[in-house]
Amino acid sequence: MTRTDLADSVRKTAIGGLLGLPLGIAACSLALDLDEKIPCTADADCPYTIGAGQCQDGFCVPPSSASATDATTTATDSVTTTETTLTTTVADSSSGQDASSDSGNTTGTPACSKNSECEMDQRCGAAGTCVELLSPECQTVRWPGSAPEDRDNVVFVGSVMPTGEPFTNLVQPLENAIQLAIDDFNDTTTLQGDRQIAWVGCDDAAGTTASLAAASHLVTTVEVPAIVGPVFSEAVLDVASDVTVDAGTFLISPTASAMSIANLDDSGLVWRTIPGDVYQSNALVDRLADLDAVTPVSNLLVLAKDDAYGNGILAAILDDLNVALPSAAIYTDTYPDPTSFDTQQELLQAYGMVLAGAAASPAASPYYTHVVFIGTSEIQALLYSYLGVVWDGMGGDPMPLFTVTHGAVPEMERFINEIGPDSGTGALVPLKPLIEAHLQGTSPVVLNPENFEAFSVRYRIAFNFEDPLTSAALSYDATLATLFAMCTIDADTDVTGQAISLAMPALVADDGDFISFSGTDLGFIQDARNVLATGGTVDLQGVSGELQWDLTTGDVRADVWGWDVLDASMPPDGSMPNSAPTRIYLLDPEPSTEGTWMPIPG
Repeated sequence: MTRTDLADSVRKTAIGGLLGLPLGIAACSLALDLDEKIPCTADADCPYTIGAGQCQDGFCVPPSSASATDATTTATDSVTTTETTLTTTVADSSSGQDASSDSGNTTGTPACSKNSECEMDQRCGAAGTCVELLSPECQTVRWPGSAPEDRDNVVFVGSVMPTGEPFTNLVQPLENAIQLAIDDFNDTTTLQGDRQIAWVGCDDAAGTTASLAAASHLVTTVEVPAIVGPVFSEAVLDVASDVTVDAGTFLISPTASAMSIANLDDSGLVWRTIPGDVYQSNALVDRLADLDAVTPVSNLLVLAKDDAYGNGILAAILDDLNVALPSAAIYTDTYPDPTSFDTQQELLQAYGMVLAGAAASPAASPYYTHVVFIGTSEIQALLYSYLGVVWDGMGGDPMPLFTVTHGAVPEMERFINEIGPDSGTGALVPLKPLIEAHLQGTSPVVLNPENFEAFSVRYRIAFNFEDPLTSAALSYDATLATLFAMCTIDADTDVTGQAISLAMPALVADDGDFISFSGTDLGFIQDARNVLATGGTVDLQGVSGELQWDLTTGDVRADVWGWDVLDASMPPDGSMPNSAPTRIYLLDPEPSTEGTWMPIPG
């Protein structure tokens, strides 16, 4: 089969919705909870992981799209009955687990002067009436304790993260880390005025509409002064521009790394604990240049997610790649965000067309030697599909070296582990050792080994002995830094987003008290609180490393790791790959954004 014939074949396959592989591959990994239209006769026929949908015109509509009545009630002359069957949680410090409490039915908008006069899934709002804490996107409420009085003297923090499919494996550990940070704080100390922290968690896996709805609910109804998240750059840009900045709400993202975030007109309200992509972009180019010096990078394919993250990195590296690899044939393209599709079939067709274009490009002749994926979990479908329909292994083409950016690095092991009959990729099982040897990644250095070990112990105890992803460190640090900034606010002063932002310089003082997030006794939390509450300053060494923000942009600076899948000689049956950093891109002295790749000893 010629390369052109192959491209035509891929197009036909895409139209059939198969990407050249059984549908189960992508269906397993990219279930968006927005599947083919589901017929219904009542709302009860439309359950979704992010809440109850609605039956409209005989078909189910997801909660973020449904024209449902807002569950939040306001004071009116007549009494409105709102029925909820949502679940709230309270901190159980003896076990580290959630203790569930069914709130039952709530009626109307009763007058109140404190939270304990409302139901467990409500708070006493600014207007003196009980308002709903939960919404279709926001399904988690966690109080600092189970006694009624534990709900009265609290400051609410919100989070917006895509914990539903297809991002659960990647993002749930980040949300867990938020809970752990809040529990650690509440178990150790309080804000000034003995105020503790309550938390409302929201899922925006359904896309931008869900992100905006969740943020709006947190800002206008829950009245949070701070939000941790979103995790994706596109969502951060939308939420900040459309909701939080105008509301004066502090926003800190653990993982949104697009360079455009640093240029937001945000009144100092948008921060992040992950470095911007300028460092990773330079590291990617230099890595390919280093490889080219040993074995030519003759044919390069770069596929980027069509969002702020993917487009930002692609734009940053393209000119530099042409300079660094003057003899290479380079083909680049973007692929749609998986949350932009209403059905799996549409997603598969779109991804198939992207691969068809790559296969038909002159850069694909005789074959791609290197492939770079710039994205997140959806790279799994692209990787499997590339191996199934673009790579001509039977014809003798060498397998390309695949490089993924930091959004997919935590998923590298899963990409290998899920190859097999259950995912419809049984034909790739004999190739697992070869795939392991041809899969690498880049990510910012977001780990202090000693602090991460202490954090991991607490995380495993709290979450059924699950191991945290390294990216969970970013989420923990983002949350705890926000709470530390709140500690500077006087007991008689409301905690606001602007007050949190104005306190951030106190966390990055070179001559401040050194605070390391280490040990298991959590004494560092009390130490930081006491220093900040008495007007002092601190120098933070977080779980993810040194937290030294640029006070103008809200960014941090960090070296870049190069990841490999280790022990590629393992047999394909029962192998358990282990990904680990084997090299590091050491940045030149500030303010340089460039560096040099060096091997990690050992």
